[in-house]
Amino acid sequence: LKRPRSRPRPPHSSTVTPPPAALEEAMPLKQEVAEQLTGQWQVGLFEAPCKAPLPCLLGCCCMCCMAGKQRLEIIDVLGEDYVCCGGMFPCGPLGNPQDRNCAWAEACCCTGLAIAGNRFLIQTRLDRQNTACDDCILWVTCLAPLVLCICQCAGCDVPEGIEHCVHFMTITVDGCMLAQQQVEIDHVKEVGFAGANPAIVAMLPPLQQQMIGQARPMGPAAHAGMAAGAILGGAAGAGAMMGAAGAGRPAPTAMGQAAGGRHGEMGGPPMQMAMSAKGGFMNTMAPNGMPWWQYCQGIPATVDPGSGLLVGPWGECLAWAKVFEVHNPGWSSDPNFAGGPAGQVVHAALSTCPPHLRAATEQAAERLEMACGQAAFNGAPLPLIGQRA
Repeated sequence: LKRPRSRPRPPHSSTVTPPPAALEEAMPLKQEVAEQLTGQWQVGLFEAPCKAPLPCLLGCCCMCCMAGKQRLEIIDVLGEDYVCCGGMFPCGPLGNPQDRNCAWAEACCCTGLAIAGNRFLIQTRLDRQNTACDDCILWVTCLAPLVLCICQCAGCDVPEGIEHCVHFMTITVDGCMLAQQQVEIDHVKEVGFAGANPAIVAMLPPLQQQMIGQARPMGPAAHAGMAAGAILGGAAGAGAMMGAAGAGRPAPTAMGQAAGGRHGEMGGPPMQMAMSAKGGFMNTMAPNGMPWWQYCQGIPATVDPGSGLLVGPWGECLAWAKVFEVHNPGWSSDPNFAGGPAGQVVHAALSTCPPHLRAATEQAAERLEMACGQAAFNGAPLPLIGQRA
């Protein structure tokens, strides 16, 4: 397990008060962070009224209620504490965790910042980049009221109709943002939260890194994780995810133990892989008692288009391989694990892909491995399996 070099393990204190010199670095999304974003939104900002009409209408008509409700859903999925405006403006108490019900006060008193905070959390935790169309819409929405205000201050007689148009545009875009963000939250609830991209986390200010490092499964997030486990990995995946919701429930004792001599009992030879199924991590036992080679047999490696991570049985297998590496530090001296347990899983997974998909699958596997390594370093549940290493 490789630990991140640039980020020490955060302290366990839940109160963060950045020094004045750090406030500038803690401000909203910087260009270097935006450059690390690669994930795509399920619905574009421009197409939100057509593809998500109900959330869009609710966002336009009652944006305070929707912004507050959305923030609570976001922090439940992420497992983070509530920090005002998503921690974008950590001045004094605004940078400290507060009661989650304060989200309603933020949504009512600072509605625009509440919507922006929701978007900031989604983009930095779930890795979602704006399209050129999104950026254009957001820039126009930000600049139009400013131009209107400057004209009025300069003594220009601005027709009342133009003021109404600017206000209507702002309300409409806010509703579209809330709808786009809600679709993304619902998607993550279905597939599960795989953890923040370590490359993005490394570029965030210390406060944001600490918020992510102290994240923990909470209520709905744990249930969503179990549902995602069932979708991605059947009963074994759901059982593994339940480990995160079960207050430290231990992993199955069979996990990581050699399954030698059982190939004949479990029906047929293993699938053809780039490594031998008679040794290495693929011959250890999955949580359901099967050897990993059989658990993944006949299933091609798949990539979640939203998170860009390897998912399904192969994703579970890779996550458990990282757990194995942490719990068995002597694996490097065992010739059966040449290339590393995680490396063996990736090598085997790539052998199930057609040539034109191998590069994308390898990148997805590397991102999942990095996310698992970051979670293990922080003492957090690993993506997909919900098990702490």
